[in-house]
Amino acid sequence: MTDPPLLADHPDAPDVALVRVPAVVPGTPSDVWWAVATGAGLSTWFVPASVQARVGGAVVTDHGPFGHSHGTVTAYDEPHRFAYEEREWGTDVPPWRTEVVVEAVDEATCRVRLTSGLTVEGDRYRAAVAGTEEGWAAGLRNLVLAREHFPGQPAGGVFVVRSVSAGRDEAWTALLGALGLQDATMGDQIVGAAGAPLLAGTVEEVGPTNLLVRTTAPAPGLVELSVHTWQSTAILLQAHLFGPGGAMVAQAERPRWDMWLHARFPGARPT
Repeated sequence: MTDPPLLADHPDAPDVALVRVPAVVPGTPSDVWWAVATGAGLSTWFVPASVQARVGGAVVTDHGPFGHSHGTVTAYDEPHRFAYEEREWGTDVPPWRTEVVVEAVDEATCRVRLTSGLTVEGDRYRAAVAGTEEGWAAGLRNLVLAREHFPGQPAGGVFVVRSVSAGRDEAWTALLGALGLQDATMGDQIVGAAGAPLLAGTVEEVGPTNLLVRTTAPAPGLVELSVHTWQSTAILLQAHLFGPGGAMVAQAERPRWDMWLHARFPGARPT
C-alpha cells in the first residue's frame, strides 16, 4: 500500500490555506518523535495533550481557558510522520489537518516540518489559518529550548488569560513595570518584583509585547508573558515547568498568577 502524500508537500491552490513552520531540533529521531507525537512530549512545548498512538486514535489538546480541541490520528509512522485532523473547530467546517514530519540531519539533530491548516475551502478561512502561524512558530521555538535544556523531562502547564481595559501597548508597559522587568534584554538574569508570583531565570526572547524566560524558579522551565488584541486586550501567561515536580508547581502557580493579574489590573476578568 502506498503511503499517503505528505501534507508538507501539498501544492498551493486557491482553496488551500496552510501554514508551514520548520525548525532544527536537537536529538535523534526517536527523541524528537517522543516530543512531537506523544501526549507527554507535546505537553513540554505546546499544550497539555493526550495521544492514542495509532491511526484512528484520539488526540486531545487542552487550551486552558479556550477549551479542549479533539482530533483523530490520520498518520502514525514512527519516528517520521505524525498527522491528525480536527473536525469540530467550528460549525459546518472542513477538517483542519496538522502534520509533523521528523527528518534526521545528523546523529544528534533533526529537521522538523510542521504543516497545519485546510486543504479545502481555505479561501473562506484563510485569515483563521494565518492567525495560527505565530503560535506554531512560538511552539517550535519552545520545542528547541525544551530539547536543549530539559530533554526527555515531563512538564506541567500553566495557561492564564485575563482581559483588560487598557490598550495593548499600555497593558504591556504596565505588566513589565509591575514585574520590575521593563529593562529586561535577551540574556539577562532576572528576578521578578517582590509581591509578584515568583519568576527568576534567563531572558531567552524579548519582543514588542512578549517576554520569554527560561526559569530557575518557581521551577526549571519556560515562562512566556505576552499581550494580545483579540476582541479586547488580553494578557497571556503560558508556562511549561519541568521535572518530576513540575506538574505540582504548575498547579499551584496557575491561581497565583490569576489572582495577581486581577489585583494589578482592576477590572481584569478571565477570557
